[in-house]
Amino acid sequence: MEILNEVGRCFLPSHEAFAFMWLLAGMAVVAAAISIERYIAISRHTDYDAAGLYAKLKNLIENKTYDEAFQLCSAAGKRALPRILGAGIRKASTIPELVIDAMAEESLHMSSQIEKRLNYLVMISNAATLLGLLGTVFGLIMSFAAVGRPDIAASEKTALLAAGISAAMNSTLVGLSLSITCVGIYAWLRSKVESSLSEIDRYAVAVVKLLNPPSSVHTRMSVIKSRHQDEEVADADVTPMLNLMVMLIPLLLTSSEFVRIGAIELKLPESSQGGGGGGGGGSSELQNQKLDVGIVITSKGFNLFSYFKADTVKSAPDQPDIPLVNGEYDYITLNAKLAEIKRKALYELLKANFGDAVPQSADLYQLYIAYTKKDLTGNAIFPDHESIKIVAEEKIKYKTVIDVMDAARGTKTPHGNATMFPNVSIAGGIVQ
Repeated sequence: MEILNEVGRCFLPSHEAFAFMWLLAGMAVVAAAISIERYIAISRHTDYDAAGLYAKLKNLIENKTYDEAFQLCSAAGKRALPRILGAGIRKASTIPELVIDAMAEESLHMSSQIEKRLNYLVMISNAATLLGLLGTVFGLIMSFAAVGRPDIAASEKTALLAAGISAAMNSTLVGLSLSITCVGIYAWLRSKVESSLSEIDRYAVAVVKLLNPPSSVHTRMSVIKSRHQDEEVADADVTPMLNLMVMLIPLLLTSSEFVRIGAIELKLPESSQGGGGGGGGGSSELQNQKLDVGIVITSKGFNLFSYFKADTVKSAPDQPDIPLVNGEYDYITLNAKLAEIKRKALYELLKANFGDAVPQSADLYQLYIAYTKKDLTGNAIFPDHESIKIVAEEKIKYKTVIDVMDAARGTKTPHGNATMFPNVSIAGGIVQ
């Protein structure tokens, strides 16, 4: 059900490939109209009791009552078999030698009427495949262009690119679905046509044997039988489908590699020093104030720095804020303390803009949701509240730095996930 909703959203003007989706929808309507019209036409031309007609004609021809036999065929209207047999019977009363030629001429006319517009289904099948591919390529180009903008954070590029590729592939999904449907309908109608034409040939040969001596029938029988052998049948061309796979596989592999490389964005640390401590005061105190969140990784643990540093007091000045636990870094405590800093920052930011409407007891997730729903572009309070600086001692392992990044970028709450500091800056050396 979700995939249907996703495909439905592709028809909205806001979607990159919506024009291609509507073109495919139009082709689907045309294919449906052709299929219904051809089914009705084939049924009208071939819906007749062939065995009953042949039994009646046999009695009339044996009695040499050609006029009655022709009137019986004429009464059937546009049905193929009576018209073909009627053409031979009419010619038998005047020029018996031309019976087969008359029936062959009428059979070619009726077969063209029965097979008319069937090849359009094959054309729509191939065009739908190519149009779906074109929509996908166009959507991918738009997605890569959006991801390549410099104002997009690396932490958001993966999700943005994945969503763009998923949306773009919907065009191919619709195109291939339409193509497969058209091929199936074409094969079914073609088999119905071939079955009807084979039955017409069988009864036409039987009537010719009644109208002409066996010797002459034997020499001219191939005229009717070879009618389908020299005919070139338009089969469905699967080459566009193969081209689709050949083009998409390298493209998607390249996309996945791009996503893997661009997962983390690093920024150079700013040269200016952060504005010092002091707990969260009113909006006048926080104007143009930076949060200046930083982590120093030492062999003994983590030291935290931020605007709210004055709110915490160390029990032992020479000990890190978050010491090692059993010789291992305590990432859980680090994540919790960073979450508290983020909570305070969001509270002060929202309070400065919306006053007492923000409860002081609100947790991080509530404040994060409230912040994401508001447009606070150009806010002068804590403009760097999504940034963090990381400094590590020389012998700190690379994996430790990566784990610190993961702990700083987001946190899980009982109500959901909240993004904290996605913009990471790394500096060398210890800040004194």
